Amino acid sequence: MLFIKNYCRSLRDAVLTPKVSSARLDALFRQSQMSLPVPVIWLLGKAQSGKTSIVRAITGSSKGEIGNGFQPCTRTASLYAFPDEATCMLRFLDTRGLGEAGYDPTEDLAYCQEQAHLVMVVIKAMDHAQKPILTALRAIRKARPNWSVIVVQTALHEGYKNPNDLHVLPFPFDTEPWPVTIPTDLARSLHHQRKEFAEYADRFIAVDLTLPEDGLTPADYGLESLWTSIEDEFPRGLRSILEAKSELRAELGDIYYAAAWPHIVSYSLAAGGAGAVPWPLVDIPVVIAIQAKMFHALSSIYGQPLTSQLMTEFGTAVGSSMLARMVRSILAKFVPFFGSAFGAAYNAATTYALGCSLCWYFAQLRRGTSPDSAKLREFYSKELEEGRRRFADYLKIGREPTSSSPH
Repeated sequence: MLFIKNYCRSLRDAVLTPKVSSARLDALFRQSQMSLPVPVIWLLGKAQSGKTSIVRAITGSSKGEIGNGFQPCTRTASLYAFPDEATCMLRFLDTRGLGEAGYDPTEDLAYCQEQAHLVMVVIKAMDHAQKPILTALRAIRKARPNWSVIVVQTALHEGYKNPNDLHVLPFPFDTEPWPVTIPTDLARSLHHQRKEFAEYADRFIAVDLTLPEDGLTPADYGLESLWTSIEDEFPRGLRSILEAKSELRAELGDIYYAAAWPHIVSYSLAAGGAGAVPWPLVDIPVVIAIQAKMFHALSSIYGQPLTSQLMTEFGTAVGSSMLARMVRSILAKFVPFFGSAFGAAYNAATTYALGCSLCWYFAQLRRGTSPDSAKLREFYSKELEEGRRRFADYLKIGREPTSSSPH
C-alpha cells in the first residue's frame, strides 16, 4: 500500500509542482512514443478521389482539420499526423500531382521506406483515367514488393442511375458474385478497374463515405470492410484505440471531450512504450511524467485548473483499484517478454483510465455538479478495464505489420 501512496503522491507532485522541465517531459514523451511503431498509410490517388473522406472516416476528424493538418514533407507529398505531430499515433501520406505528367515516386519512397507501411490506392468508381496512378503504383511495387496494397473504389453513388437511388443493403461487395440489385454500369466499372489493377493490388474495397447532410444512408457505406482490411495489415487493435466508445461519448458528450479523446489515446500509447522497459520499477518515473503531461493537456482543453483537492480525490479514487494490478505489473517484469508486454498494456490502460476520469471530473464541474468520489472511483475502475481491452493486442511490442501480399 505504501508503494501506491508514493505513486499517487508522485503523480500529484508532478502535476502540481513539476520538477522536470517541459523540454525534459517532451523528450521523455517522444522517447516512449519511439518504442512503438506509428502506422503510416500512403494515400495514392488523384485530387478529389476521396482521400480526405477516408481520413475523416478513420480518424473522426473534421474536413477542415484534415485540410489544415496536411504539411509538406517532400516536393510531391504531404503528411497528416493524427491527432497532431506532438502526440502522433497514425500518419497519412498524401501524394500530390499524380494527374501531372512525369511524377517520380523515388523521393516519396525514400521518405517512407523506414516506416510501417500500407499503400492505399484511392480511385473513383466511375473514373477510368487511372494511368498516372498505375504508373506510380508500378514503380512502388517494384521498389517495395512486400508492401501491402489496398485499392479503395470510392463515390459509388456516381454510378447510380438515379440521384435518388439508395445504397444496396446489406453491403454486397465483400463476396462475389454480386447481387443483380447493384446498378449495371457501376458493377461493370468496378470490375473493369479491378482487372486493371489486379497485378498490383492485394485486395479491393468499395466504399461510399459521405457526410450525413449529403442524404446518402448509411454515410459510412463500406467502412466496416475497409477497417477489416486495414487491421489485417497493421497491429491488431488500431481501430479499437482510435474509436471512442459511444456510451462514453454520450456521458461526456461535449466539444471538450471530442478534443481530448485523441490526446488521451496518444499519452496512453506513450505510457505503453515506457512499459515495454523490461526492468522492474524503471518505467514508473517516466509513466508518471507522461501522465502529468496528459493532465496538463486535458486541463488546458477544458479550461479547468488542476488543484490539490482534485489530485487528492484522484489519489483516493485510484489507489484501491490500482494496488493489486500495479503489483502484478511489477512482478510480471521478472517474466521474459510476457512481463514487458503486460507492463506496456497495464501502463497504457492506467493512463487511459486516468485521462477519461479527468474528463469525467471536468465534465461534472462544467455542469455545475460537485464530483462524487465514489462515482469517480467506479468510473476509473470501469475505464481501466476498458483500457486493458483496447490496448492489450496493439501493445504487443515488436509485432510487425503482416502482409498478405503474394508479390
